[in-house]
Amino acid sequence: MIAPDDVLDQAVGWLVRIESNGATPEVLEACQRWRQANALHETVWQALQKSDATFQSLAALPGTVALDTLERLNGNHHSRRQALKLLGVGLLACGVTGWSLRESTLVPWGADYATGVGERRQFLLSDGTRLQLNTASTVDVQLGAQRRLITLRRGEIFIDTGKDSADPGGRRSFWVSTRHAQLQAIGTAFAVRDEQQGTRLRVEDGVVAIQGAGEPVLVAAGEEYLIDANGSHRVQVSTLNASAWTRGQLVAKHMRLGDLSAELARYRHGWLHCDPAIAQLEVSGVFQLDDIDRALSALSDSLPVRIERFTPLWTRVVAR
Repeated sequence: MIAPDDVLDQAVGWLVRIESNGATPEVLEACQRWRQANALHETVWQALQKSDATFQSLAALPGTVALDTLERLNGNHHSRRQALKLLGVGLLACGVTGWSLRESTLVPWGADYATGVGERRQFLLSDGTRLQLNTASTVDVQLGAQRRLITLRRGEIFIDTGKDSADPGGRRSFWVSTRHAQLQAIGTAFAVRDEQQGTRLRVEDGVVAIQGAGEPVLVAAGEEYLIDANGSHRVQVSTLNASAWTRGQLVAKHMRLGDLSAELARYRHGWLHCDPAIAQLEVSGVFQLDDIDRALSALSDSLPVRIERFTPLWTRVVAR
């Protein structure tokens, strides 16, 4: 069932108040009562929470700009969703990246290279390195006198290191830095992904050294590692091809439907939710990243599921 406008407006209103007021105990308690009053309230609230950009953007606003905008529209024909659109304009005025409900990620100002949601781009650096960015990714690049450094701030990249033609001796070391890892490339091609639980590294050619407190871990072609606060862990079996996205594909092998849905959601705006009742279904296949709706339709053709599209921005995968 499509959520009524008034319920969606109420949910957005609570979201704005929580972020504007710094989540005071009184506001949180009132919001909790609203969520518990009706199962539909909770469903809509959970859907809104999936938009990380909503929370991040409102938190970036100075003072009570968000709340003031909302209150100014109360009592007239504008809905709170219109307030969100106006807040997006306010973000631009405050020097923050423009935002609306259509955006599920923000591109930080000052990043050397960046992609938006669903966008993939390739760059040729001055040292001959080929750098590819996956959806919603940002990196900084420093080509110094002694070393070359790529800092992955968010998202996923694929690197094919160049021969360093800018340096006569071609001796500058090549590093990739993430929140969880320091990686040294040795004439190689490899994929690096920033995940909540750690940094995922997949080497396609050559060798990458994972540098840490102890001896470096050498990762050879064909190997995949997950690096977190507890060290480097070899991934024996992977359900997702780590570099297929560079060809515009998502290649899954015995992947949970819930995990596949989360992957597809990275490439589209809005919310894509998989019903927990069917999340354990296994999926294998090749999905085209430039047409996520078609990929979802393919799921309904091969699995006992159906795709519910409430709006262009709100989609659910549920049992048939």
